[in-house]
Amino acid sequence: MKPLTIALAGNPNCGKTTLFNALTGSRHHVGNWPGVTVERRSGHFEEAGHRVEVVDLPGTYSLAAQSEDERIASSYLVEPEVDVIVNVLDASNLERNLYLTSQLLELGRPIVFVLNMWDDAERAGLRLDMPMMERLLGGPVVATVGNRSEGLDVLKAAILKLGAQPFEPGTPRVSYGDDLERELGKLVQEIARDERLAASQPPRWLGLQLLEGAPGALAALEASHARGAIQGQLESSRAFLTKHLGADVPTLLAERRYGFAHGLVAEVAQRGPRTDRGLTSRLDAVLTHRWLGIPIFLVVMVAVYGLTFVLGKYPQDWIAAAFDALHDAAAAALPPGELSSLVVDGIIPGVGAVVVFVPVIMILMGCIAFLEDTGYMARAAFIMDRLMHLMGLHGKSFIPLVMGTGCNVPAVQATRTIETREDRFITILVAPLVSCSARLQVYILIAGTFFPPVQAALAVLAMHFLGFIFAMVVGKLLRLTLFRGENTPFVMELPPYRLPVLSATLVHMWEKGSVFLSRAGTVILAGATLIWFVSHYPGIANRAWTAELQQQQAALRAQGLPAAEETRQLDALELAHQSRIVNTSLAARFGKTIQPVLAPIFDPDGTRTEAWKDGIALTAGFVAKEIVVSTMAVVHQTEAGESEPGSPRNPLQEQLRQHSGLTSLTALAFMIFTLLYTPCLGTVGIIYKETRSLLWSSFSVAYGLALGWLVAWLTVLGGRALGFG
Repeated sequence: MKPLTIALAGNPNCGKTTLFNALTGSRHHVGNWPGVTVERRSGHFEEAGHRVEVVDLPGTYSLAAQSEDERIASSYLVEPEVDVIVNVLDASNLERNLYLTSQLLELGRPIVFVLNMWDDAERAGLRLDMPMMERLLGGPVVATVGNRSEGLDVLKAAILKLGAQPFEPGTPRVSYGDDLERELGKLVQEIARDERLAASQPPRWLGLQLLEGAPGALAALEASHARGAIQGQLESSRAFLTKHLGADVPTLLAERRYGFAHGLVAEVAQRGPRTDRGLTSRLDAVLTHRWLGIPIFLVVMVAVYGLTFVLGKYPQDWIAAAFDALHDAAAAALPPGELSSLVVDGIIPGVGAVVVFVPVIMILMGCIAFLEDTGYMARAAFIMDRLMHLMGLHGKSFIPLVMGTGCNVPAVQATRTIETREDRFITILVAPLVSCSARLQVYILIAGTFFPPVQAALAVLAMHFLGFIFAMVVGKLLRLTLFRGENTPFVMELPPYRLPVLSATLVHMWEKGSVFLSRAGTVILAGATLIWFVSHYPGIANRAWTAELQQQQAALRAQGLPAAEETRQLDALELAHQSRIVNTSLAARFGKTIQPVLAPIFDPDGTRTEAWKDGIALTAGFVAKEIVVSTMAVVHQTEAGESEPGSPRNPLQEQLRQHSGLTSLTALAFMIFTLLYTPCLGTVGIIYKETRSLLWSSFSVAYGLALGWLVAWLTVLGGRALGFG
């Protein structure tokens, strides 16, 4: 049997992706759908000697093709490569999920119906007549618990059986009434006049899509040689149905589909006594309370970040010690020269300064994944919905903004679920203001250097809250100026509370950490190499300076000093030589060129001799915010090391504290500027792809720079007025 291709289709929060992970294990990859930036997850599994390719479609409530997710799901499901559709349904919310099922049935494809989260349905006292349900739907029905891999063997067997046997579409399972069916039949007849169009997708399905006004179907109609006849029949059918049935056609179709779902549930389902005694309702009474909801959310976020930094400290020290050892080993093994300097002074400290933060990122992402899996993050969006609307943002904007705490790139991608252009563009433009995990490293470095531990933790937490605050303020300004109009209403689905599975949380942690590590091996490695080059040339190639250093070292060794004193003075000579190289480098020239622009916020008194290094680090941050830390390590001539005994700071932090000239106030301004200034190159690229506009991409860079400088300057101005130096 040839390899099968199956498509997983279902509503959001039905456990579809959990089922996908259970089926494919580690044998999957993530890419993008052609022509768009929507994530495409695919993988495979082997069963009874057969290979089955699995495609996880975006979660969607319908195939009306209004949002990007719906368009992708709708277009892929009619592709010839799809052998079997696996319709994943939340068994505890069956009637709501069956609306999508009613549309899938119109495709005339083999379908396996999966009643996922079966344990939740049993706790809710639900009993189903499975044989009757199979007869009504015309396909196998399988009960599963995806997060515990229960029912997977039965599901795989059903997929293989259905994929191996010839499939003949039966009579339509959903009847739309005599009038609608008659007009639909006329439209199907006209579609059949174009054999190519009729072969591209099921004519009945295409007819329904045309009646609903789906953009994809209308685009297909434009390319048809029979478009005149089809368009004429379409307009005639719409006019007739609207006049005789008293409602627009999409509403009439939706009513019939909901009727089908309601009737099927009434036929096959019985409710017994609940065994969970309404736990979800009792928790929601507290967690979504009008006055208690937001304070509880804030406490949860404080606890998450506190746990992140407490647990992350230990592996951070281990990784830093490993890079220290690697640095020393490379310095001892490589002969002096430019290659040695690149490895010892550029690559190792640059990459090490970033990798040391991987444990913090993984723990933070694990905590967020845990909260998502429990169902709490949906509640957080619910309680923030009113505030979102007050500040000019769409209710759905909260989910992308929360995702932005991990990375702004998927946050911008997540806006595709927002239907209207105005709401979507506002969210895209404010998403980069949310503090991502890459900027977290900069906060930890600066706050840990210039603030006591408790104040440092509060400063880092404040950056995240400031990001959300500025996102909402800027959203309101954009709503009042560039995107005027009312934001559309939003209904938030609240899934039942569930106890997360540890393995799923660990998978989320690893996925985020591996992405971060891959960036360390690519973008950050390239960035560290580039920064090393511009911060060492042309000085490192100056043979006269090298000869002068060697003469000084030889003269010092000839003095016969005690070993410890000789080592100290040799290190001082090397440091002076490196400082000479850095201070005359290309980077120094650039930093000194832009330093007057940054002076009011980072050097208001004009007393910092190394203020120009700030501009180099922040400019490198345009490539990736992680590079800010590694750039500081390179230009300040120190490595990411473990804290010295008795010192709470690592060598880079000690170097910044002793020699950078930053104060607590200007350090705070540095953190605020890092929060708000230009998005990283990856985010700008995604903004361009999502908006398809160079203008809006440039606007995101320009307004971020202006806003960052203004707020940082006001911070310094206000702090000095209050007596803080």
